[in-house]
Amino acid sequence: MAQGVAPYRQLTVDDFPVNKAAPKNQAFYIKTALRPGYYLSVKFYNGFYYAQVDQWLIFSGFEKNETWRHPQAKELKAELPYGQAILDVNEIHARRLAALKPGELPNARATTMEEAQAELRRKLEEFISLKYKEAEAEMQAFSKATNQGADKKKVRVLGAEIRKRLEATPAANVQFTEPAAASSPTPAASLSPTPQ
Repeated sequence: MAQGVAPYRQLTVDDFPVNKAAPKNQAFYIKTALRPGYYLSVKFYNGFYYAQVDQWLIFSGFEKNETWRHPQAKELKAELPYGQAILDVNEIHARRLAALKPGELPNARATTMEEAQAELRRKLEEFISLKYKEAEAEMQAFSKATNQGADKKKVRVLGAEIRKRLEATPAANVQFTEPAAASSPTPAASLSPTPQ
């Protein structure tokens, strides 16, 4: 939250501050967030350093400082189901990522400890980026299927299906035992409906 990420929740109009510089063709904009936190473990064996993820946590929600509404978007409450479905898709993918065990995550081997750590961080960044592209693809498909939220009936139907999937995806409960770990850069998606 200190980095401007609001945790996943049910959206309200207050989550979308007015942006006077907003493009005229967008009623609102939500920028989802999915950030990993992790601890690395490095072990020396048989002449090599092996790096792996020891603890793993995913922070998800939306970027508070980059989510907004157009000043003329007066009926934003009617648009919230569209924004919520986008956020729900992000949360489904975040929960799936958070449920991964250390053995399911990338690892690295190198001749020095620093090289092993750097290689693992690079692999994790690629891994998260790839997983996030899957979430973005689903968000884009939802946006296209609902004509960027203009087809309210389709938003309700598809939003309900997304909500059922979310409810069937357990939230991972992973606790760090020390201060925050290094994390990779933030992949993020954004989708904006056109004003009515």
